[in-house]
Amino acid sequence: MAQVIKTRKPLATQPIKSGQPLGAILASLGIERCIPLIHGAQGCSAFAKIFFIQHFNEPIPLQSTAMDPITTVMGSDDNIIQALAHLCEKSNPRLVVLMSSGLSEAQGSDMNRALKAFRLQYPKFERNEIVTVSTPDFYGSLENGYSALIESMISQLVPEQKLRSIRKKRINLLLSHMLTPGDIELIRQYVEAFGLQPILVPDISRSMDGHLAKPDYLAVSQGGTDVNMLRQLGQSSLTLVVGPSMQRAGQILNSRSGVESVYFPHLMTLAEMDRFIQTLQQLSDRQVPEWIDRQRGQVTDTMIDTHTWVNDTRIAIGAEADLLVAWLAFAESVGMQPVSVVAPVNQPCLAALPVDTVLLGDLEDLQDQLAEKGCDVLLANSHGAVMSEQLGLPLMRIGFPIFDRFGEFRRVRQGYAGIRDNLFEIANYQQQACHGRPVYHSPLKQPFAQKPMAEEVLA
Repeated sequence: MAQVIKTRKPLATQPIKSGQPLGAILASLGIERCIPLIHGAQGCSAFAKIFFIQHFNEPIPLQSTAMDPITTVMGSDDNIIQALAHLCEKSNPRLVVLMSSGLSEAQGSDMNRALKAFRLQYPKFERNEIVTVSTPDFYGSLENGYSALIESMISQLVPEQKLRSIRKKRINLLLSHMLTPGDIELIRQYVEAFGLQPILVPDISRSMDGHLAKPDYLAVSQGGTDVNMLRQLGQSSLTLVVGPSMQRAGQILNSRSGVESVYFPHLMTLAEMDRFIQTLQQLSDRQVPEWIDRQRGQVTDTMIDTHTWVNDTRIAIGAEADLLVAWLAFAESVGMQPVSVVAPVNQPCLAALPVDTVLLGDLEDLQDQLAEKGCDVLLANSHGAVMSEQLGLPLMRIGFPIFDRFGEFRRVRQGYAGIRDNLFEIANYQQQACHGRPVYHSPLKQPFAQKPMAEEVLA
């Protein structure tokens, strides 16, 4: 059990935290033909859009209700109605995610009331689904906003049913924000290899994987989970929940439709991956495909090849709670030692982490701890690059945002392939740190007597 300690600083100078609206935006990008709409000022959407464009290097569909000083004081329901009407008329989205901001939450805006007024005023847009979610950025973090939207979509789109038809080959996967597009693509391959039909919620591997879309530009997300499939989540035979923050969403789905769920905190250790594959095998009643067995064999071989470099590696990590759970379990499974752990906000799963203390703070707090303890590898988002240069430490980029390396946004970190590549990367960091050191010569070494050449012997 870990002791969760809050920093005593009055403000964050090098924050790890990203606000709740960013988490809701990230989740909405994994839904097909979706537009996230922030109920707030134009700066709220502009600031968030910069983060996502830098992270994914893609155009991001994102709009705001453009609150100004007058509507902030006098009321902003008209802003919501006009924004929804404009988006439905111009872009014809399949889903609009209407999320609050710190400004609208402080104002006390009732988005559900405005949505009812919109439905009465514009009945022609009844086929455009609209989901509301509360995401104040003065509370929680990206993880809270992401999970809140998934829970809201299940509560508002999945119908309650006591008697349901079950599709035996179809399964739901509720996926945490810690999974990259590459992770999600690999998970889909695992599921489909057993002849099962996955519904991934959300599915950013089809929308934010760096593909070049055929149309020039669309004001909605391209690819992702279809809204009709979201409505049919209650017809699946099982739900696989990946990530601690997704547990409540699985419970809501179970209460509404009766679909049981199997929980996986992560897919970054052999034990959890084996349990994941065994679950798919039992559900499909098929043998494990040869290529999956081969991937597992590659992991065990990599563990043997890299154990002299990876074992006893001292790591420091600053990230969201789901990432901390996954990476600390991975570290424990391969013999690495976490010396400093920092989270942006408190979450229920932090107390169960396999460390003595978890500090709620920012990257400056992490840097202060490393000045005393030191470490071998630093794990953080791209905001940790300055600290890694100052301390002379290699930075393993995880989380959000990552804006200073191409392709890192879709790096595979989970699954057998992710475990293998993580071990290689850490071992290379350790090996590189040793490169250039002078060769040690023992003072007890005896001088080497050179043997005479053959010509000298004959002479």
